[in-house]
Amino acid sequence: MRLIRNLKLKHQISLLILIALIMMILMQSMYNIFFNSLTRERAAKYAGNLMEQVALNVNTIANNVERDSVTISYSKYVQELMVSNNLLRKIELNEYVTEMFTHTRSSNQNIYSILLLSNNDMQISDALHYNNDILKTLEKIYNFKSDDFRKPVFSSIVRDRSDAFYYYSYISPIFSSFDNSKIGSCIFLLDTRELEKLLNTTELTKNSLFLILDSDNRVIASNKGLKAGDYYDNIFWQEGTSSTAKDEIVYEGNKSLVQYKKIESTDWKIISVLPIVELTSDMKPIVTMGIWLGVIMSILLTIIGSAFMYNTTRPLMLIVRFLSRVGDRDLNYRLKMPSTNEVGIIATHINQMLDNVEEMTRNIVENQTSLYEAELSKKQAELSALQNQINPHFLYNTLNCLSSIGLAYDVSEVVSISSAMSRIFRYSIKGQDLVSIKDEMSSIKDYLLIMDIRYKGKFEIAIEMEESFLEMKSLKMILQPIVENAMYHGLEMKTGVGRLSIQGFISEDGYMQIDVEDDGVGMKENQLAELRRGILDDENMELLGTDKKSIGLSNINKRIKLRFGAQYGLDVVSEAGKGTKVTLILPIIEPTGKVHLLT
Repeated sequence: MRLIRNLKLKHQISLLILIALIMMILMQSMYNIFFNSLTRERAAKYAGNLMEQVALNVNTIANNVERDSVTISYSKYVQELMVSNNLLRKIELNEYVTEMFTHTRSSNQNIYSILLLSNNDMQISDALHYNNDILKTLEKIYNFKSDDFRKPVFSSIVRDRSDAFYYYSYISPIFSSFDNSKIGSCIFLLDTRELEKLLNTTELTKNSLFLILDSDNRVIASNKGLKAGDYYDNIFWQEGTSSTAKDEIVYEGNKSLVQYKKIESTDWKIISVLPIVELTSDMKPIVTMGIWLGVIMSILLTIIGSAFMYNTTRPLMLIVRFLSRVGDRDLNYRLKMPSTNEVGIIATHINQMLDNVEEMTRNIVENQTSLYEAELSKKQAELSALQNQINPHFLYNTLNCLSSIGLAYDVSEVVSISSAMSRIFRYSIKGQDLVSIKDEMSSIKDYLLIMDIRYKGKFEIAIEMEESFLEMKSLKMILQPIVENAMYHGLEMKTGVGRLSIQGFISEDGYMQIDVEDDGVGMKENQLAELRRGILDDENMELLGTDKKSIGLSNINKRIKLRFGAQYGLDVVSEAGKGTKVTLILPIIEPTGKVHLLT
């Protein structure tokens, strides 16, 4: 940084222009890289979605075939036909089964032919002849006539010599419904051309490859003219625990993005190969245009920067030479500057400065004197403001003075009230927001002492809290407004002696609960409903018109919820003529300040 600061101004401007050019080139390059990457990712995601859709369609075909196979294999007619020795009954059953075949094929266009094969080599097929070459090939591969063949399987593709098309089969053993013994096999011949139609509807790029391979890596269907049945030797993936893979390869001389997905139900594979050059081909005009724009902007930036540097540094050099001459005490020399911009204004003011040196010196002295007087006035104002501030200790001292006067004149009530008020005031302005319940109850007891002196035994007070509960913490000054409401609006208007109960305990649900209950005049239902509505609506509403200078119940409820969450707060229940009960729900706050919130 110091090296740059020591450079001449024209060199600094040249460096700034160079940095701007480099940043522009970097931004252009980053933009191209990002745009290229985004295009590839979107294309790969689109291809992945197509693969998922194809896999879903293949799984749907497989599930439908499995369902149809189960329906046929465990039909009562098929079960009887497979084991019956009665020729007439077989002829009759064969008609039912053939009709079932026809119905199944009409409802599932992927099924080309259906064959039932009993243990004694009896064949029952639909109207289309089931090619014996295909049957022999499948028997050789899967040995489905043996008793060891007990699990259904989707076969590799096989060829029908009569029509030169490839098919795949679903072979399922048939078990007796009576003794679970194997009584034959059910074979569905499925047409691969339906899968080719499915792939031909997928549109990626011009030279992209999309194909389905069987478990032997033989082509089942392809969108690029690869023949069904051919072995595909280009293995782009690594067989492993994962059923999907994505990588970059070189395919047919082009760097390509390959994706692979395994279809678990049939043990097939779906492969897509996308040439990267085709993924980014539509953005080449944009990239080219961006490069040309970058070149043009760089040339313009260089020209404009050079002109700016010349027009800026030349007047400044004139000023530097002038100041050097003035520094040699040539005070009669004046700066001649043809420019009318900011530099020209500077030159004009320099000339005016030299014309009025003496006057400026005098003004400086006067200004210094004025600044000194203003600073002195400011200090005096600050001192006056400090003297007029109210010091909280003044209030403590005043209450202590009242207590001393009460002692001097032997007025115990004045002593008690002033001492209690002093403690309450000192407690209320404590800095910390969390206090122990013991300190909170001490302040409540001071308040109740004042009330007892004022009303001369009109109230009975009952406080029930265990010592361990008193060590817990709560928010400061949340009980005093509730107790005050109970006194003024519950017990004061009651005829005779009133009772106030304060209970604190840990509930079974794991939170702190404090109940403040009085047996005063209570509230009617409409009054209670209005109060509850005010609390829930966060209105600054006090119990039955409490002085608005006090903290309302809604404020207490809002403080608790904002600090600890919506599951905490207060609730009020009341009955006219019987009294009012306010319940506080707080989290357990340990003496260390750790809060246990309910989840």
